[in-house]
Amino acid sequence: MSKKLLAITGGFVPFNDTVTLLSYKHLRLIDADIDVVALKGPTDEGLKNVIEADLNARKFHIEYVCNYDEAVATFEKKNVIQGIFNIFKYKKECVRKSLKQDYGIVYSSSIPSFTHWAAYQVKKKNPNIKWIASFSDPLYKSPYKFDKETLNEYSLITKIGFYVYIGIYMNAWYEKIAMKYADKIIYICEEQRDFMISHYKNKDSLMNKSLIVPLNYIKDWDIYSKLMNQDLNIINEKKVFSHFGRVYGLRKIDLFLLALKELKEEEENFAEKIIFRQYGEFNSRYMKMIDNYGISDLFEFSNKISYDQVIDMMKQSDVVVLFDTILSRDELQPYLPSKSLEYILLRKEIFILTIENSPSNRIFRNLGYKPTLYELDNIKKAIKELIGNDKIEYSYDTSMYENSIATKKLKEYIESKLV
Repeated sequence: MSKKLLAITGGFVPFNDTVTLLSYKHLRLIDADIDVVALKGPTDEGLKNVIEADLNARKFHIEYVCNYDEAVATFEKKNVIQGIFNIFKYKKECVRKSLKQDYGIVYSSSIPSFTHWAAYQVKKKNPNIKWIASFSDPLYKSPYKFDKETLNEYSLITKIGFYVYIGIYMNAWYEKIAMKYADKIIYICEEQRDFMISHYKNKDSLMNKSLIVPLNYIKDWDIYSKLMNQDLNIINEKKVFSHFGRVYGLRKIDLFLLALKELKEEEENFAEKIIFRQYGEFNSRYMKMIDNYGISDLFEFSNKISYDQVIDMMKQSDVVVLFDTILSRDELQPYLPSKSLEYILLRKEIFILTIENSPSNRIFRNLGYKPTLYELDNIKKAIKELIGNDKIEYSYDTSMYENSIATKKLKEYIESKLV
């Protein structure tokens, strides 16, 4: 059989998106040549530098079909027709490439989800090829698709755009064909796997072909060694709480903002004790709440920053913040924020706003942290403790999150199919 692997990833490093680095980490240690069919996104200079220094990067041969935003339509550009055309162009190139080479494995990534459709078409044309489908989030019955509170905030045109986007890029059918036809399914945590499998009748067979590969780090990369060797003696005039990533949809922070409002009213000079820094997209409704609550002086906002800048800002913070997906108490919560890994490596104080049935709650509690459940009194108590506490040095083993260990079973499976 072939010693070549076809990776259908959509975006790919050095483009910095949620799953581009995840795909690279899944495959970098495989003993095989890897052809990548990708969409070209903006280059993250921090990622570019570490990847160029990684000898394993040499096995990746990347072919770009078009720019990322020419296939993945945006609300600003409203280029849906162009997007659909380029999705078909992307699929066609994947199939064409698969017929020219003797590939033993085809790998698809979960964002953008039409990569699974492209891999399915490759599998149909090449029945002997083994298909590995990677999911970072569920598509079928995803709670984010049914968040009525967020939908009610949208204008009519925004709602139409939302449903068009879901129909094209997050369609449950992409998950269903992967669950049925893929030979191996990768998940990032137990809760995600259990949530997704629960919606299908053939639970036993799906469990048998499931594989959990946790979010992981590459020990030789400077960006991770910087995190793991951070200075705990940083002194800020105010306690700096920093959140990295989007605040939208079910990442609900209504009670967090109310807690800040009440604490500011209850405690003298509260604004001199804390500053909250947000890096990335922030829900406009929460911006209005901040203004209405009179807590604008507690916040600073920045656009999305490069990966190496993120690492620097994490190190300079007193507390890093994780806003989890908030569902009702009896629901299994399948989402694990991608920044969880970096926070684990930091070993510093984390404000974790979560629920009981969440992977974040399980993982961080097992490491010795005290996640904050989504209730007003809990939030106020946690903020006060984090402001008043001296810095704590956490000590726990992170070896299970090291790339070579985290991907060992995946590497063994792939290489067994390439001999």
